[in-house]
Amino acid sequence: MSQIQISFPNEPVKNKESLIKALNETLNIKSIILLEGANNSLVIIRCPRNMVPKVLETLNEIGVGIEFGIIDILKLQATIPEQKEEQTELSEELSSRVSIEEIKSSIKEGMDLKFDYYFFIIIAALIAGSGLILNSSAIIIGAMIISPLMGPILGVSYGIISKNYRLVNKGIFGQIISILIAILIGILLASLAFLIFGTPSITHEMMIRNFPTIFDLIVSISAGLAVGFAITGKLQSSLVGIAIAVSLMPPAVNIGVSLIYGNTLLSFGSLVLLISNVLAINFMAYLIFKIKKIKILEKKYIFWEGPEEKVGQLSLGVKIGKKQPKKAKKVKKKLKNIKY
Repeated sequence: MSQIQISFPNEPVKNKESLIKALNETLNIKSIILLEGANNSLVIIRCPRNMVPKVLETLNEIGVGIEFGIIDILKLQATIPEQKEEQTELSEELSSRVSIEEIKSSIKEGMDLKFDYYFFIIIAALIAGSGLILNSSAIIIGAMIISPLMGPILGVSYGIISKNYRLVNKGIFGQIISILIAILIGILLASLAFLIFGTPSITHEMMIRNFPTIFDLIVSISAGLAVGFAITGKLQSSLVGIAIAVSLMPPAVNIGVSLIYGNTLLSFGSLVLLISNVLAINFMAYLIFKIKKIKILEKKYIFWEGPEEKVGQLSLGVKIGKKQPKKAKKVKKKLKNIKY
């Protein structure tokens, strides 16, 4: 379940009336809590999480979040007593998703290309390179888990579907820089291996990061589908498992390691494997965004940010409105004020 809070100024009154009508009639919300202050009001509703996108789209159409009002979306960890969600058909489940704002927030969080991001890229590359040289699959899996490279990849897919080309450019830039860092670290680790081991040999873990086979493509396509469903649904915790399955960081590091080891063909094969994985994830994630009917909400400049209540005018009135079968105006007449 999710809780949506809408704060808006009391004037003009028509904004409140259109908001109540949209919630009551268009969205069929069963209960509405209205808190009124001297200057501003707050509407609180509760709905299933997969209904949040429809609520936001309806509010967007009447100008909430664009011309007036601020919307806050709160995810409820638990509700007592537990609320049963309505069963949906398969076609509805396929197109159901979390809100576009939640998707954007999750993707932008993974695309925060600051110190922490690059720090984890460097650490993941160091671990992956060490695992490749030592022929240890366990070490390589550790690098896959902590690598944040999936963030910019998803950013590109979302940027294309939302026509946010600034986000696309940022995602592409993040991928290129991350891959170049991984290759450079692979070169440094391979050079260190020559100093320590004299003439190190190519390991099995390095050899399997080669030109992609049909099964490698199946894995990358499946991972792209999985990551698309994960980022638009409720199973975002599965992104860690997807990162392990698709294996992005090891082939990137293997490009540099194989190059120093003198096997340019293997180095090129790792490059082809990496590019095929990235493209497959980008395309399949974009496809899932289309299937999920991602609709970008209209945005305008918001001139109202919420005036502060004046001293001595902090009283609130509490109103609880239940759905009525007729016009929303009847709800307004039945609202009961409780003054504090």
